[in-house]
Amino acid sequence: MFDINTVIRPSIKNIKSYHVWRDIFLDKENILFLDNCENNYGSPLGKGQERYPSSSQATLKIKLAAFKQLSPKQLVLGNGSDELIDLLMRAFCEPTKDAILISEPTFGMFRIYAQLNNIEVINVPLLQHTFLYDLSAIQNAITPHTKLIFICSPNNPTGSSLPLNELIQLAKNVKGIVVVDEAYIDFSSHPSALTLLNELPNLVVLQTFSKAWGLAGLRLGVAYAHEAIIEVLNTIRPPFNISLFTQQQISLALDKAEVRLAFIESILSDRKKLSALLPTFSFVKRVVPSDANFLMIEVNDAERLCAYLQAHSILISNRSSLLNCNNFVRISIGTTAENLRLLNVLAQLDANPNVT
Repeated sequence: MFDINTVIRPSIKNIKSYHVWRDIFLDKENILFLDNCENNYGSPLGKGQERYPSSSQATLKIKLAAFKQLSPKQLVLGNGSDELIDLLMRAFCEPTKDAILISEPTFGMFRIYAQLNNIEVINVPLLQHTFLYDLSAIQNAITPHTKLIFICSPNNPTGSSLPLNELIQLAKNVKGIVVVDEAYIDFSSHPSALTLLNELPNLVVLQTFSKAWGLAGLRLGVAYAHEAIIEVLNTIRPPFNISLFTQQQISLALDKAEVRLAFIESILSDRKKLSALLPTFSFVKRVVPSDANFLMIEVNDAERLCAYLQAHSILISNRSSLLNCNNFVRISIGTTAENLRLLNVLAQLDANPNVT
């Protein structure tokens, strides 16, 4: 049985959250704000930006929770999912003592934040050819000091996913917290792990507005979890971590969710076309099945392919430095016109292998 008191750092238990009591007055008229050392004349941009944003982010949380059919107490907002990953480690992992578990190749920030926080990283690699999760090996590698198990599903850079039945099996058999990064879930045929929140008290689901929503510039990530975990994260997050502009713009985007659905439909259609056409090129060895808005491709010479495309003003990602990914590249699904341009340039290389 999961007990949050066995995973939270002792020093965190005694921290009282920084309470910004003025939040309840932000939308009221005729309030004279002389409490937070702001510039009440305004700014070079005019009036409206001189106030610190809502620390509770209550208005946006209520709207987002309704959109996800959850309680506002089941989510915390971060300056991108990166901040939330860092908060999870600082909340639950004691430096030099505890560990996280990851399965590489995966999102590189898991390892980087562990290193920044002086936390051990246990790596249970994805199965070499299929890039699927090795659930048995993961469970065997967990120790009493493994506080966080990170599952990126769909995984970056492979596009592979962990089925929910395997996730349930994992979460029910560990005493630590299972963190599922669902940055690419909108492009997957698999259901979201959000459906398991009420069943699994040790589950955290990370989602973002950077991918399907097309709002990477606003830097908003969301962690969904049991109220007890959210309360801990809210205690240690910076009080003004989400800007006023971001809160306003995300709220507007939620009112236009149907636009996002149209984007997803186009991306999935083009992903299917690229998956079928890319293997026809002589330098492509295989295309890894993907649940995300990208394809990972094994090629004859990744470095040469990337250089060739860059010379034609097309950027793709060389993943060769990652575990078991030598001569693999990751190609994001662009617009239909952009994908056609990519295919045309690749066709030129296929017809003239010595071209530069």
